Amino acid sequence: MKTRILLAAAANAILLFAAQGALAGSLTDNTAGVKLLAGADVWSTPSNVPEGGGDSIGFGGNAGGFSYGLAGYYELRVIKLIGVEADLAYQHGSFHRNITYNDVYKYTETVTTNGWRLPILAKLNIPLALGRVWFGLGPEFTIAQSSSGKVEQTSGPTGQSASVSTRDVKPIFGTAGLGLVIEMPATGIEIPIELRVSKNLSQPDAYADRVSLTSANSYDVRAESSWVYRLGVGLGFSF
Repeated sequence: MKTRILLAAAANAILLFAAQGALAGSLTDNTAGVKLLAGADVWSTPSNVPEGGGDSIGFGGNAGGFSYGLAGYYELRVIKLIGVEADLAYQHGSFHRNITYNDVYKYTETVTTNGWRLPILAKLNIPLALGRVWFGLGPEFTIAQSSSGKVEQTSGPTGQSASVSTRDVKPIFGTAGLGLVIEMPATGIEIPIELRVSKNLSQPDAYADRVSLTSANSYDVRAESSWVYRLGVGLGFSF
């Protein structure tokens, strides 16, 4: 009799566990995949620029350039509506500034960065007939970074040479995103298309905190963008 009771209790426990697993499976969805990234990096105009600094080399004004990258991503969704996505992205960024000095000499100064980033977005998903659209917000962490800088004279008589060095930093960004995901339920394939805008939350505003003069016509720059814009297109698999 006791054996029958134990067997019945065990069977009920197995059925309850299976039912809970099936319920959890019906409430959650998972997607993993990769994305190609392309966009722009922007250096904003610092505050308290020394007199004349905005008209000469030294990143005293705004700058921008083309950037690209590759990211792997994982997303967990609950009841189809609420989601969390984490990416591991390798991104190449750059910003350039063109300067005309004394209406004769023209220079282009450039800072280039390469780094690994970890964005984590909380997402609100809205189901559609062809898939879903989403809105997201969250932090983006820089894990590792390398950088370089250069100054090139592009026009005018041969002038004084200049050089720029860079300081590697690991800024934290605040990121907002908007996207469309095209779903193919029969195959589990998803095609994400998205736009993200990231603001650097760690970059100082004052010029003296961003740029320092190291010697005559040589200066050092914190290698970080003020704003990052990324268009992403990828391929994912739902499971």
